[in-house]
Amino acid sequence: MTDLEHVEIDLVVDLNSQDESGLPWTFLDEARDPSIVKEGAWLVVGEGDAHAVAQVVEIDGDIVRVRPLPGPVGQHRSLLARPA
Repeated sequence: MTDLEHVEIDLVVDLNSQDESGLPWTFLDEARDPSIVKEGAWLVVGEGDAHAVAQVVEIDGDIVRVRPLPGPVGQHRSLLARPA
């Protein structure tokens, strides 16, 4: 997959947002399928043309915090439970 191909985003996250934890965060209802959002899971996150593979670090009620990896989604495809 090239970076120019369509990437299906699992969880909409503004990758520039950070809270007191220093991590990007979003609400659980921003997930394509909330059942796949579990602590430790690797997901494709982002919005628009900005996306990354990230690990779900914490779920606190309806708030989800993620730790994105640097680089394109294709570089980390092996971490995803499904093809990127």
